[in-house]
Amino acid sequence: MIEYITTRTLENSKGEAKGKVRILKLKEEENAKIEFKCPECGYDGKWDEKWGEPFVQGSGINQKFIIKCKNCNFSIKISKLKKEIKKKSA
Repeated sequence: MIEYITTRTLENSKGEAKGKVRILKLKEEENAKIEFKCPECGYDGKWDEKWGEPFVQGSGINQKFIIKCKNCNFSIKISKLKKEIKKKSA
């Protein structure tokens, strides 16, 4: 069973949508599977990340995911979509 799944477009430091990320976490697995294209340097990669700190921070609607590019160390914070929708409507 799927615990969490998301696919997002990522912006670089200039605000250009040049990257993407897909996160898949199955309930029976300890790690999340990440497919990533860095918006900053273009690095394409796939890896498993342990589900917990420092990758997952917070809980519920305030939960966010911290992903760092394995090539250039560009850091990206991904909030849950519910949180992003509330921000835009406020």
